[in-house]
Amino acid sequence: MQRTNSEQLGRRKHAGLFILLALFLFPQAISAAGDAESDAVATALAAEDELTKVIAKTSAAFVFIGGGSGVVVSADGYILTNHHVAGDHKQWSVRIEGSDKVVVCDLVGTDPVGDLALLKVRDAQNMAYVEFGDIGTVRVGQQVLAVGDPFKLAAEDGPPSFSLGTVSALHRFQENYSDAIQTDCAVNPGNSGGPLLTLDGKLIGITGQIMSRFGAKANTGIGYAIPVDQIARFYPLLKDTAGLVVYHGALPDGLRFSRHVEESQVAALEGVDANTDAERAGFKVGDHILRVDGKRVYNEARLNGIIRSYPENANLDVELEREGKLVKFQLKLPRMPLPPGLTYVAPVGVKLELSKNDGIRVSSVDKGSPAEKAGLMTGDIITMVDGRAPSLEWQTILLTKRPGEQLDVQIRRPGPDGGISQKSVQLILEPRR
Repeated sequence: MQRTNSEQLGRRKHAGLFILLALFLFPQAISAAGDAESDAVATALAAEDELTKVIAKTSAAFVFIGGGSGVVVSADGYILTNHHVAGDHKQWSVRIEGSDKVVVCDLVGTDPVGDLALLKVRDAQNMAYVEFGDIGTVRVGQQVLAVGDPFKLAAEDGPPSFSLGTVSALHRFQENYSDAIQTDCAVNPGNSGGPLLTLDGKLIGITGQIMSRFGAKANTGIGYAIPVDQIARFYPLLKDTAGLVVYHGALPDGLRFSRHVEESQVAALEGVDANTDAERAGFKVGDHILRVDGKRVYNEARLNGIIRSYPENANLDVELEREGKLVKFQLKLPRMPLPPGLTYVAPVGVKLELSKNDGIRVSSVDKGSPAEKAGLMTGDIITMVDGRAPSLEWQTILLTKRPGEQLDVQIRRPGPDGGISQKSVQLILEPRR
């Protein structure tokens, strides 16, 4: 409803008279209020100044890579980003905001399930970097900074973008982001792989996923970040895997969960299959799983969220209720298989995909790679690797090989006339950087 001009003028006169009366009757109160306001402004300006210093410091560690973002996490040049940003090439040329030149880095290891990739800048030293934070101090409602290059606005030489927001929720289970931080920071395409920081510049997550609606791939106030405790568990494994993949843990086979939600939420087992890993691990029908590694379990999704944030072979303490009694035992996590689809084998320089009709198909071959030198071509069907049946997972084979050693690969190659030829190629593995 709109007010008339005379009504508005009358209200202004009354407001002016009230202010004059207050100044005449309560000068000390007005003065005190002014002092409080002045103190509040000073505090806000001091906080703003500290924030700009943190932004300047952490900007120097930001990495522009491919269609996304990354962050330097060590003085000797290790870079964290998303697998979907950098996990499909063995070598990258990247721009680091704190440097005045483009630098070359190599893929050290990748995590397709957890969506992490680790790169290493060649011959790096004394680089600006961000430190890992403590997930135990992160609280819902605290302010955080998301750093990235949304929609590639920085183009060739611009600075990264910072957006200020809050931690909206913790422990979100979103597909392979199984224990994610949810934030309302402005996270858009191009932010993937960038850091989520506390206001003092500590790394608490790597952003990589957003919730979108109506087909619009843009910020809706819901973004997800891989939490720093999960990153810390996989970081040493990524460093040691020599360009290959790391694997997540999973629940043992043979567990079936009740779909009934009880007043006191737990993960309740309605079935444990006989002669399975689940039975051998110590689970029984009727068990109520209460905690894993000291973390409260509310339901099956939360249980999977905890489990999948650990690597394979991790030993976790399990607490459950069985017939009214508390039972504890330790669970060694089996390997979670890689999802079907494309897999990049960095030491060989080849992308593979699982074809329903043909098996393992070569999707692409890097120029100058061992695969190209051996004669592998896009479209080749791999039938044998070193006398073994092929799979998307080459880690076991490659970790037994040394630079200069040979890898025998049997292939079927479709011809232009529709025929199929059988070939054998020998890959010579190059030294790992």
